[in-house]
Amino acid sequence: MDNGSASPRSLTIGTVLLATILLYGVYGVAVNVLAEETVEVIVDDLYKEECGACHLAYLPGLLPAANWRAVMSGLDDHFGEDAWLEPETHDHILVYLQTHALALGQNSRATRFLRNLPDEPLLRITELPGFIQAHEEVQEQLGEEMLAEGFLSPCRDCHRQADRGIFDKELLNPGYGPQTWGGPPPGDSPVEND
Repeated sequence: MDNGSASPRSLTIGTVLLATILLYGVYGVAVNVLAEETVEVIVDDLYKEECGACHLAYLPGLLPAANWRAVMSGLDDHFGEDAWLEPETHDHILVYLQTHALALGQNSRATRFLRNLPDEPLLRITELPGFIQAHEEVQEQLGEEMLAEGFLSPCRDCHRQADRGIFDKELLNPGYGPQTWGGPPPGDSPVEND
């Protein structure tokens, strides 16, 4: 006689199936959280002191080793500035940058920057084809055919955790980015009079 209740066997099977589905869901979330793709952050105090004195001490994992060699070989004219370093300091920083540079096989979103690299090393992260592709929506949202050189260079303008290697779109600086481009930076908005 069926009184609308499930048999103990059906309840057991249903419980096992539900637990399995929930377990796979929790596993999937955990794997995504633990495998969060960031740029490896290994801080070298000398690099941070020397390079971070003028600009964001860009994480080595944002450029391949050949590009860092090219950047470091031209410090006498570093984007219009003389950034000459003592030879010992120069060599230390170069080793640091090359050791932790962007390379194939890394679990990093920045590995997409390795796609379609030209033979000649580029000096700016913003010139990498993968970087340009990742930021092409910025150009579209601004309605610009071409962005000025260096427009996207201050990563921290939009990516508030750039110095920690976190560039997620979900973590952009509130009140800055596509909504305010062309307007004053955050905190510089004019005060309205009543």
